[in-house]
Amino acid sequence: MFFQAVLLTLLALLPMVNPPTTATLLLGLSKGMSREHVRRQINLAAIYLLVTLCVSFFIGSSILDLFGISIPGLRLAGGLIIGFIGFRMLFPAPPQAGETDANQSIAFVPLTMPSMCGPGTMALVISGAAQIADLPADSPRLTIYSGVVTAFALMSLLSWGVLKLADPVCKLLGETGIDAMTRIMGFLLVCMGMQFCINGIKEVAQDPVFHTTPAVQVEHKSASSTNQAIE
Repeated sequence: MFFQAVLLTLLALLPMVNPPTTATLLLGLSKGMSREHVRRQINLAAIYLLVTLCVSFFIGSSILDLFGISIPGLRLAGGLIIGFIGFRMLFPAPPQAGETDANQSIAFVPLTMPSMCGPGTMALVISGAAQIADLPADSPRLTIYSGVVTAFALMSLLSWGVLKLADPVCKLLGETGIDAMTRIMGFLLVCMGMQFCINGIKEVAQDPVFHTTPAVQVEHKSASSTNQAIE
């Protein structure tokens, strides 16, 4: 059961976390940063990914309920953040005198959130936690929880290894190649952000809570009855 939980969790998370996409994003954001600083950001991103996955798994649903945040709202917020970051990469602001981004922290935003652990990943983890909580009482929940957390650690380790490969690729591309990669990734991030927003709007439109047809029908019937009474 332990190894089954590890395998299933890894297979579900791998396409959602998608470390190669984050490695490409890192290439664009690490322009002008020292190699040591980039390595530090990679290490922190892997740690943040593990912590974010565990928090989403154990108390993510409670946090969303506490602040009244829905999954469509999470998708819309993530889409806006991704679109904003992509727009800044596609149309970078001209450097000002004395301004430097060499020590900018990119480990948590945007590498961890919303790139590796975005709205889709968080929704997947939260729904998985809900399914485990609904298992029968005699199920080996401790074993399953241990397998899921182990899978989170392996996913973070795998992401760390993929991000490490961005450093030699950065040396190979050079400054011109990195600038071109930055603008391409900026355009793709804008598209991804818009798609997240579209998915969130679709979920809102399909949510029966937001359909007020019965209430509208009641209002129409009440208005008709009032008019008839007046007549």
